[in-house]
Amino acid sequence: MADLHQDVPTRNQIQLRAYELYLKRGGQDGRDVDDWLAAETELRNQHSSTGRFDKRDDSQQKSRTFAASSGSKSL
Repeated sequence: MADLHQDVPTRNQIQLRAYELYLKRGGQDGRDVDDWLAAETELRNQHSSTGRFDKRDDSQQKSRTFAASSGSKSL
């Protein structure tokens, strides 16, 4: 059975979290690097506090992220 945990966030996990932060800010462009770094830091801190990441199915997480958005933005 595959390990459901991992040691570091994947690129896709960071990308999805950065997009969530972008949406939370109201979808204002121009802060993509800030969103990326904030997402990466947040996910790494999550790892530090729990010792491991829960590896979610990226397609399911992406669907939830897009469903929560009011507009259609490409990643």
